Amino acid sequence: MTNTDELSSISHELKLSELDGEARHVSLEANEADRKAVAEQFDIRSVELLKGDFDVTRHASLVRVAGSVEAVLGRTCVVSLEPMEEKIAEDFTAEFTTERHDVDGEEVEADLDAPEPIDGDAIELRNVLLEQVVLAMSPHPRKEGAEAPEDPGTGEGSNPFDVLKSLRD
Repeated sequence: MTNTDELSSISHELKLSELDGEARHVSLEANEADRKAVAEQFDIRSVELLKGDFDVTRHASLVRVAGSVEAVLGRTCVVSLEPMEEKIAEDFTAEFTTERHDVDGEEVEADLDAPEPIDGDAIELRNVLLEQVVLAMSPHPRKEGAEAPEDPGTGEGSNPFDVLKSLRD
C-alpha cells in the first residue's frame, strides 16, 4: 500500500494560525507519479485525472473547506469485468474543528453532522481531496449497457423441483 504522505503534487498543508476570516483559495492537481500511487492505494486500474479546488475559511474553532473535486478513474465493471472509465465531478463542504470533546469512557451518540476534529495545528488538503473522491466513487462500477448474464437455471420451464418430482413418479 502506498503511503499518502508521499503524494507531493497534491500535498498542501494550511497552518491554522495563518487562516483568518478571509477565504483562502487553493488548487491542487496530481502529477503522473501521484496519480499512479493513488490508483494503487485505491486498488483501481488507473487515475487519469485528480484535482481539487478549495476555499478554506476559519471562524474561531471552526474551519470550513468548500470546493470541488474532479477525477477520471480507470475501473473494472462489476458485471462484464471489462475496463471502464468513471468520471467524478463533485462539489462539497466539509467542516473541521479545533475543539476536543473528551468523553472519558462514557457512551455517547455520534453526531454525523458534527465537524471533524483536527489533529495538530494544520489541515492537510490532500486528505480532504482523497476523502471526497472516495466518497464519490461508485461502490459497484457498471459500464454503460452492461447486462448481467442470464442464469442458466432461471429459464422458462426450468424448475429445480422437476428433478425431485420425477423421482417420486
